[in-house]
Amino acid sequence: MRVLVLFLPCVVLLALVLTLVGADNPQRRPLDLPSGGGADAPTEEEDIPESIQFYGRIYEGEAFMFVVDFSGSMGRADGDKWNDLLHELVMAIDELSSEAELGLLAFSDRIEIWNPEMIAAELNACISAKEFLGQLVPGGTTCISTGVVAGLKILRTSTVDIESRRLILIGDGAHYCQGQSDSEPVEQDIHHGNWDRHHIDTVFIGSWQKGIDLFTHIARQNRGQFRIVQ
Repeated sequence: MRVLVLFLPCVVLLALVLTLVGADNPQRRPLDLPSGGGADAPTEEEDIPESIQFYGRIYEGEAFMFVVDFSGSMGRADGDKWNDLLHELVMAIDELSSEAELGLLAFSDRIEIWNPEMIAAELNACISAKEFLGQLVPGGTTCISTGVVAGLKILRTSTVDIESRRLILIGDGAHYCQGQSDSEPVEQDIHHGNWDRHHIDTVFIGSWQKGIDLFTHIARQNRGQFRIVQ
């Protein structure tokens, strides 16, 4: 009890001293948190990019261009491969906010383009993109470089910074177009077509080593991620 009696006056004295110091120095606020600078400092929201989950991997950016293989092999095996891809694409599109930009095309030995320019992923645009996917029927051969270069042309219409743009290439085979199956010209065509160095991510569906090697090289040469889906 004696200790408590001696301690209380000290607390009162300390509070009095702090009050007097505050009165002499009204501008000092030692208990305030840092203010962070001026009004022009970026907000936390501005620093967070869009993100989507596609085949279990997170991709970040502000503009997403999907380049989809719909050659004949994608429609085999009772259609499971193609249906799974459509499911993943629809889920990824649904994750985009209206602030993101969306582009979409499908390639085989021909190209089907949803829209010739990147557009905001608003509700009506996303509905239209999913309707476009639902009308595609796999068939034909696999002209990979033709599809990627066409996708880059569309992605180049984006209004966001180039570092925030991603082209995602999805397919299940190596190049086979107009009777040619050499992969080296494909890599060269994509390299020259990507002169402004967009990120190109690749997702390979299956286990064919020649296709895996090609998709690996495309991603590595174009600042992208490579992923295998079995």
